[in-house]
Amino acid sequence: MKLQKYADYVDTYGGRDRIMRILYYSSQLVGGLTTSDKLAQKLDILSDQINSCRTVMRLFDDAPMLCYTLSYGLGKEDPDRLMRFCGLAVNLLDQVYYPLEHVAWAADCKLLKIKSDPWWTASTICWALSMYFMIFKSLRYFMLLRNLKSLVKPSHLNSGETVFRRLRQAQLSELLTATRCSLDLIHAVHWLPTGFLWAGKLRQWHIGLLGVASSLISIYQSA
Repeated sequence: MKLQKYADYVDTYGGRDRIMRILYYSSQLVGGLTTSDKLAQKLDILSDQINSCRTVMRLFDDAPMLCYTLSYGLGKEDPDRLMRFCGLAVNLLDQVYYPLEHVAWAADCKLLKIKSDPWWTASTICWALSMYFMIFKSLRYFMLLRNLKSLVKPSHLNSGETVFRRLRQAQLSELLTATRCSLDLIHAVHWLPTGFLWAGKLRQWHIGLLGVASSLISIYQSA
């Protein structure tokens, strides 16, 4: 039964990507902590291959992202204007991120006769800003849920208990999202040009630890 659940999970694009993501960062974490140069080299090769595979898979993410952006529209379903602004910013940044990464990947593969560094930097900036706005949006929604929960008192009535429990679960979900995006933001800043905040200052095992923690939260939320 558990094997079937795992098979169903990795049979989806999102599930497979999350598993590959945690394998990649686990390799980075162990490779950064091990004292064996031979093992570290093997883990670096493994993580590079997984990362390359994920990059190639994202070549096909433009259309799904565009469909999501169009379905979101102007964010009229969001509770307030601040959340709507953050949602629109995240969608725009995510939409721009993919073609920038595609060009950088093509340059690395010598398919384009240009330098890839500026394109990787531009895509990383989009990633970092997207995470920043997602954190702001999640924390804003958490505050709105807290205000709403203060109006709902747990009672002996099943309906009251159900509403209170759902609001509490929604708050937990937003806190997890904010935590996950914060971890990814720390990671993203590391890949920006040296001299900006902590860019280039994280060690390999730091990157691995951040990625593993973020991936575990993502898997938990998807489940």
